[in-house]
Amino acid sequence: MDKCGIIPGRRELLIILLLATLMTVVLCPPCLHNWAYAWRFWGITVTIWLVMWYGNGFVADWLDRWIAWKEQPGKRLLLGIVSSVAYSALAMLLLAWLFNRVLDIDIGNVWQLVLISVVISIIILLFIQARQFIFSWRDLALREERLRGELMASRYEVLKNQLNPHFLFNSLNALADLVHEDPALAEKYINQLSRVLRYVLETSQQAVVPLATELDILQAYVFLQQIRFGANFKVDIDVPEASQQKKVPPLVLQILLENAIKHNEITTANPLRVKISLKQDDLQICNNLQPRESLKGESTGTGLANVQARYNALTDRQVRVSRSDGQFCVVLPLLDKQL
Repeated sequence: MDKCGIIPGRRELLIILLLATLMTVVLCPPCLHNWAYAWRFWGITVTIWLVMWYGNGFVADWLDRWIAWKEQPGKRLLLGIVSSVAYSALAMLLLAWLFNRVLDIDIGNVWQLVLISVVISIIILLFIQARQFIFSWRDLALREERLRGELMASRYEVLKNQLNPHFLFNSLNALADLVHEDPALAEKYINQLSRVLRYVLETSQQAVVPLATELDILQAYVFLQQIRFGANFKVDIDVPEASQQKKVPPLVLQILLENAIKHNEITTANPLRVKISLKQDDLQICNNLQPRESLKGESTGTGLANVQARYNALTDRQVRVSRSDGQFCVVLPLLDKQL
C-alpha cells in the first residue's frame, strides 16, 4: 500500500482475500456444500472489501490534506471514524442496490450487510489510520533529526562567521579609533557589539526566534557597520508590527546583510542600500547590486546556502533569490509556530 493508504499492495490484497475467505466460511455455512454459491458469495465479499478499502483509503487521504496527525491527533481520529462509518454505510447501500436491481443477485438482509460493512470499515480504518499515524510520526522524527543536524552545522557556521578574526579585527579597529575620537560613542559601540555577540551565543540552541527580536538585534549590527562605513551603508526596515510576531531562524538577517557587505562596493560614489519589507506573507531583503571587482568569480555562496539549509530543515516553503534591475533580493518565509 502506498503512503496515503489508498492503493493496496500485494500484502494488503492477500489480507483482503484471506479475510473474504474467512467471512465466506463463517457467514455462509451452505457455501461449504455448494461451490457455485460459495464462489458467488466470496466474489460479493471481495467486492465489498475492495470498495471499503479504496473508499476508506481515499477518505483518510483527503482528511490528511486538511488535518495533520501530528498537529491535531484527537480531532483527526474522531473525524476519521465518523467519515469512515458514513462512507461505508452509504457505499453498502449503493452496492446492495447494484447487486439486487442491476445484477439481480439476492444478497439477503441489506441492513445486516450495512452493519457488516461498518465493521469491515472499522477494521480497515484501524489498519490505515495506524499506518498513517506511524508514517506521520516517523517523518516528523526524521525531520527533527535532520533539523538538529542542520542547526548544529548552521550554529557552528554562524559562530565561526561572527567570531572569526576578520570580524573581531574590524570591530576592534573601529573601536580603537573611536576611543580617541569620541569616547562616548566608543562606549555605545562596545555596548552594541556585546549585544550582538551575546545574541549569537544565546540563540545558538534555538531553531527560531520572533522576527521582532531579530530586527531589534539587527539594529545593533547595523550600528556597528555604520560606524565603519558611515552614510555609505543604510538599512531601511518597513515591517508592520503584526508581522513581527512571526518567526525566523536566528541571525538570518545578519547573515544576509553580511553577504551584501561582502559582495558589494560600499563607497561614497556607490553607497549600499538595503531594504527590509513585507512581501505578502514573506520577508523580502533587497539591496542595490554593485559587485566588488575583487570578489567576482570567487563567491562560495556559503551565506545563502546556510540560510537555505536552515529553512529546509524547518519548513517546506522555499527561500527565493532573484537578481533583476540592479537589485539582489532574498525572500524569506515567515514561520507561524515555535519549534
